[in-house]
Amino acid sequence: MIKGQLLIDRIVGKGKSEQAIVVTTSSFACISATIETFENVNGAWRQVNSFPGNIGKNGFTYNKIEGDGHSPIGIFTLGTAFGRYPNPGTSMNYRQSTPNDFWVDDSNSTLYNTWQEGPVNERWNSAENMYIPQYNYAFLINYNTVDRMKGKGSAIFFHVWSGEGTGTGGCTAIAEDNVISILKWLNPSKNPVIIEGPLSEVMNM
Repeated sequence: MIKGQLLIDRIVGKGKSEQAIVVTTSSFACISATIETFENVNGAWRQVNSFPGNIGKNGFTYNKIEGDGHSPIGIFTLGTAFGRYPNPGTSMNYRQSTPNDFWVDDSNSTLYNTWQEGPVNERWNSAENMYIPQYNYAFLINYNTVDRMKGKGSAIFFHVWSGEGTGTGGCTAIAEDNVISILKWLNPSKNPVIIEGPLSEVMNM
C-alpha cells in the first residue's frame, strides 16, 4: 500500500458504504484475524479501531459448504443484531433471543439459514441454539441469506469468541466488550458492510 493510505482506501468493492468492518488474516488457513473498523467522515475514510479476533477453525474459503468450518470470503451487508440480553445501545435492528430460538442449518429444510422459533414440528432436522454465551451479543453477516442456496452455509454471525485463537464454525468472533463496542458504533444510515478474507485477497476486492 502507498504510505499513509488506509486498507479501506484500497477496497473498491465497498461501494457507497460509509462504515466498514475489515477482517483479515495472514493466509487462507490462518484462524487469528485482525479486525479493523473504518468510517467515512466528510468524504475521507479514517480508522476507528482495531481488535484481535478469530474466524472459522479451517480458515477462509471462496467455496463455503455447510459444516466445513470455513469462513466465507467476500463483502457482505449486515443483518439483524441480536443477543441474550437487552439492546446494549445499538441503533441496528435488535432482537433479544430466548431458549426457544433456533437458526436452521438443515440444508433440506425450506427454512434453511433462517431464524425460527420452536417447537420444531418436523420443520427441520438440525438447528443452532440461539441462546448460548457466544451469542450474548452478535449480528448476522448477510451470507447466503437472500437467494439461499442449499448446502452453501448458514448461521454466519459476528459474535463473542470462546477465547483468543479458538476457531469458529465459520463465523467471526471477538471479545464480548469489543462486540458491544462495534454494535454501539454501527449506524444503519451509513450502510455498514463487513469485508473479510486473507489480506492478499481483501486488498484486491
